[in-house]
Amino acid sequence: MTLKAIYILLLLSSVTFVAQASSMEEEVPVVIRAPAAVVSADQMASLHPESRARIQTIVDNKTLKAISNSRDWFIGEIIAIESQTPSTGIIGFVEVTGVDNRQDGTYEITCQLLRQSRQHFIQIGDLIMHLDLSSNNERYKGSTDLIVTQEAKSISSKYKPLFTQGVAVGDTAQTLWKDEFLVTWYGQLHYGLKEWLTVSTLVPANFLGAANAGVKAQMYESYSNVFAAGLNYAKIPNQTGSTLNLNLHWDSISSESVVSHTLLTIALFTFEDAQDTTAIKSLGTSSLQTGYEFILDNWDRVLLGPSYNFEKKTVGGYLTYLKIWDHFHLSFSLNATDVATLKFSPVDGYYLLFDAYWRF
Repeated sequence: MTLKAIYILLLLSSVTFVAQASSMEEEVPVVIRAPAAVVSADQMASLHPESRARIQTIVDNKTLKAISNSRDWFIGEIIAIESQTPSTGIIGFVEVTGVDNRQDGTYEITCQLLRQSRQHFIQIGDLIMHLDLSSNNERYKGSTDLIVTQEAKSISSKYKPLFTQGVAVGDTAQTLWKDEFLVTWYGQLHYGLKEWLTVSTLVPANFLGAANAGVKAQMYESYSNVFAAGLNYAKIPNQTGSTLNLNLHWDSISSESVVSHTLLTIALFTFEDAQDTTAIKSLGTSSLQTGYEFILDNWDRVLLGPSYNFEKKTVGGYLTYLKIWDHFHLSFSLNATDVATLKFSPVDGYYLLFDAYWRF
């Protein structure tokens, strides 16, 4: 592929990114997406994990009133709405704007609608409730509408945006929360220096003559699109050369259960045998990859998509199942560096891979 062809490909990709981003911004309303309540530590300590109130009146298109036997409600907190329809689960979020003691042992809770499901209406008789999201909650079913995007303590990793799709697929546009760690089984360490800035290094390699470091900064975030940019540096053992890759990330919500991930990595510096490392993103080779993250009801993920490597001029791809617990992640994937070569080889064929990491 000539330099002119590569330039045209990148230009067309950029135009497509901007067009799709603009379209998505028009379709998705500007609303608060974080389901975690923003209350003080003393207030949180006094809350029952799943206090409830039943919707009694829908005042207008944004306001509803609910009745509760509990006084564990605070103005400004964000709480969930659970549908009365069996097996539907959480369908929206509201902010508490008023709490009135009715003097009969009950409390009237006035709420302002923040976000609701694209598939289910809010009805009189539905429940509003506090949710314990520190571990698995069967009522809280997987959906892009329910991803916790704002920092909150004791939130299970199930409900957070994916930070990485694995060593063979690469990172997303998301950064870790401030002071959050992610550690892989092979020694890759990521740390949230700021809410928008994550630094990383492969710890064992630093002791084996392969000093390395990475940084990823979130450049723009809306309710449906996230853009990030980063650099990855690595010294090649037993050589004088080093690699430096510029990484451009774009995440976009495609539907209620799908997030698309686009990664463009450009090798600014490379080394002689870099073509043999195409199985590892951002290590001396350039590639363009677009894939999809499917969120299942239990918050596990299925990841799939194609990739194009500029040095080898080959089309690869991946198919991954990612199982997520509260902190631990385990994935199994079928990957290809060249889909046209029907052989098992991480250099120019197919290969199987597992990945494991902890986020805390």
